[in-house]
Amino acid sequence: MPASRRVRGFTLLELMTTITIVAVLLAIGVPSLRGMIQRNRVSSASNDLAASIAYARTTAINRGQLVSMCPSTDGDSCTSGGSDFEPGWIVYTYPAGAASANKAYDSTATLLRAVDQRAGVSIHALQTSVITFGLQGQLRGPDTALVFITCARSGDGGIGTSTATAPGSRLDVNGSGSANTRLLAPSASCNS
Repeated sequence: MPASRRVRGFTLLELMTTITIVAVLLAIGVPSLRGMIQRNRVSSASNDLAASIAYARTTAINRGQLVSMCPSTDGDSCTSGGSDFEPGWIVYTYPAGAASANKAYDSTATLLRAVDQRAGVSIHALQTSVITFGLQGQLRGPDTALVFITCARSGDGGIGTSTATAPGSRLDVNGSGSANTRLLAPSASCNS
């Protein structure tokens, strides 16, 4: 007769200890992961905006034409009086010789780039006019400098917040068209 085999498994104490350790690790890890995702969203949106500004400026210089940029909810028109860029934005130009400084996009313009909506962030410009770069890459029109503030937000709509775990980002563009990005302090305003 064969010897009896002993059944092996986990005891209740071992199972409860494992569950407790997993719960503690999740409690520590999930908020850190959430903060990392929010920081990544802010950084990505701010970098995309800076890239579009650099593209518009460089294209104006290379083509010898005015190149403009404005917020857009549909990728096919400028948002009137818009200062919120999270729904997206467009970069466009008009034919050479057209009076087009700070002119909103219409059917006579050439669309160069359309950027889609940014989820989980608010992107607020302190100015509401169409942004135009001149033939030497300088800003044209009423604004001698541009400021964009990008902050993480939860839910849809509204202005985000700058926190210690997910600081906002401020993008400054001076009159010559040069851009500079810096982080916002925790609890700094995300709309001024």
